[in-house]
Amino acid sequence: MLDIKFIRENLKLIEKNNQTRNVKLDLKKLVELDDERKQLQAEIESLRSERKKMSKTKPLESEIIEMRKLGDKIKELEERFKEAENGSNELLYKIPNINHKSTPVGPDESCNVVETKVGKPPQFSFKPKEHFEVKAVQNLMDLERGAKASGSRFFYLRGKLAQLERAIMQLAIDTMVEKGFELVLPPIMVKEVAMFGAGFFPAEKNEIYRVNPGEDDLYLIGTSEVPLIYMHSDEVLEEKDLPKKYVGFSPCFRREAGSYGKDTKGLIRVHQFYKVEMVVLCKPEDSWKIHDQLLSFEQEVLKKMELPFQVVNLCSGDLGFPAAKKYDCEGWFPGQDRYRELTSTSNTTDYQSRRSNIKYKTADGKREFVHTLNGTVSSDRPLLAIIENNQQADGSIIIPEALRKYTGFDKI
Repeated sequence: MLDIKFIRENLKLIEKNNQTRNVKLDLKKLVELDDERKQLQAEIESLRSERKKMSKTKPLESEIIEMRKLGDKIKELEERFKEAENGSNELLYKIPNINHKSTPVGPDESCNVVETKVGKPPQFSFKPKEHFEVKAVQNLMDLERGAKASGSRFFYLRGKLAQLERAIMQLAIDTMVEKGFELVLPPIMVKEVAMFGAGFFPAEKNEIYRVNPGEDDLYLIGTSEVPLIYMHSDEVLEEKDLPKKYVGFSPCFRREAGSYGKDTKGLIRVHQFYKVEMVVLCKPEDSWKIHDQLLSFEQEVLKKMELPFQVVNLCSGDLGFPAAKKYDCEGWFPGQDRYRELTSTSNTTDYQSRRSNIKYKTADGKREFVHTLNGTVSSDRPLLAIIENNQQADGSIIIPEALRKYTGFDKI
């Protein structure tokens, strides 16, 4: 979230930034509620001080009556304070991060900017099929039985296709470990406060599965970014220990509540998938250099998989709330004749660290909020891109060279 002091001092900037993010908020109301909160807090502290002075001596009956009146007044003001605080926080939590100066401004994905293309789409002597139509894998991705067991948009991966999926994940993990990232297998259910800390609540609450409401009140993660960020909540890190670089591997879950009627065939939009995710905590002055590094790491993995892709700088209206800037790597899907997202990387500056209260101690003893970054190294999408780009006329699939040491075979 943003600092309320910064918001008060830059109302025009925040208003303009909100407009570029398609967010409508009453900032005047936020300031009024914050003023009310501060005024009530001052009154409460004054009355508490007065009551404390009276309680230091043996009070007379009249003073006891007066102390009770003070107590009632404090209780009344505390209730009003809580209402003002809750009201201001409700608005504060809905304000997105400030766009980086290099983030394109636009209302939706149509304004995203393609910055570069890597590799050339393959040429076929036949009309390429979509991933779910390719003969070699039709019996290895079982949506029908997945639906029987769990409902629509669930599936089974079997045999060599399951081995290829595992190989893709292992290649991504090994690459990142070689880059100095610490591998973490995180919890896949988290508390609401962790979802809030990572910036997914309240904005994306409708997309997250809730587990055992009213008892456990846990949420299934849509990315290991959430538990990896919140791992250091309420901590003060040492400057010498930064940056902290983690790569998480986990199953992930998403309701896809807003995707009715979209990608109803195949595995493009599913409720459960696997993902390898980078998370970095660093000093603010290092975050933009690291953001470029994360993008280069993602590109390296996609090149190893021999996938043609383009790098896209997302516009303001297509950013999630926490991100100040975000790149997507979109892979070519010849069966669909279009590019689709494979990986993404975001710099969330201090948006998540303020929510999660993650600071570091500077050399001169000050405590500052860290910057946090995240990046998907791999998910299920590259599997589908490999199927489509490497399909053969006879319906078989050639395995990219870098994955063969993990699969043990070169063809499905």
